[in-house]
Amino acid sequence: MSLPDRPIDPVSLRIFLAALDTGSLGRAARRASIVPSAVSRRISELESFFGVPLLERGQKGVQPTPAGLALAAHARTILEDMGRLRREMASFATGVRGQVRLSASVAALTGALPVDIQSFRATHPQVHLSLREETTVVAFRQVADGDSDLAVGSDLGVPAGLRACPYGHCELAAIVPAGHLLASRPTLSFEALAPFEQIELLRDNGISRLLAEAARTIGVERRVSARVGSHETVCTLVARGMGVGVVPMYLRSLRPADAGLQFVPLSDARARLRLLVVVRADDGLAPAAAAFLDHLTARTAAR
Repeated sequence: MSLPDRPIDPVSLRIFLAALDTGSLGRAARRASIVPSAVSRRISELESFFGVPLLERGQKGVQPTPAGLALAAHARTILEDMGRLRREMASFATGVRGQVRLSASVAALTGALPVDIQSFRATHPQVHLSLREETTVVAFRQVADGDSDLAVGSDLGVPAGLRACPYGHCELAAIVPAGHLLASRPTLSFEALAPFEQIELLRDNGISRLLAEAARTIGVERRVSARVGSHETVCTLVARGMGVGVVPMYLRSLRPADAGLQFVPLSDARARLRLLVVVRADDGLAPAAAAFLDHLTARTAAR
């Protein structure tokens, strides 16, 4: 037996469930604010639609048949799903919702990005934003591979298939131990650091690339005495005399002046890293990710 090819009225499903819950067509009518004859007609239409009796009517009220019990289970699921659908669609009418996957480099996180993330969360409370700290190289690759929606990192070259928007700058500084022969210099260059043992991050990153380029420029072999997991650890090992390094300038404000570490400004134009926001060039962003991109570009333009 095939069922008629027409939609089931959710109002009829609600009335049917009301009859089951109350055990009475009259009480179901009062709950639905309609006359009892309208309740009886709705249930008769459902029975005609499915071709089976759904209720057993007696002097003590109504009881579901086996088919009625099966319909009740499906009806509750259908009405719950419709309720969720209405709520979700209503949320789009009142504001963007969804999920944003963001990858960001340490350089990006040292600047305005945390503040911009928080301001976006304040204005878009229905958007869940997840953040992963990565090197620029890894962050951009995650966007290219579809593992992140957006990435913010240094301008070290944008992989094919991505488009980039400017997002401020990150200032780098040379760090040397207090008393080091370079510590008294007013400024330093990447080339000036190249002959000395260096402390760097474990992962492929932009600063290591700049130092390696400087070593090639002056024709010396680069010496790395330690590779560590964070810029804070780079500072600690440099302060203990294990080498020199390059870190974001903001770290100077986080360390005590007598920590055995000297921050020296870098004279290279390359030490002012341009930051970029990148997204896939060939995909339309989901509404939540598009809203976050718009937020970052607007905040950048306002600074």
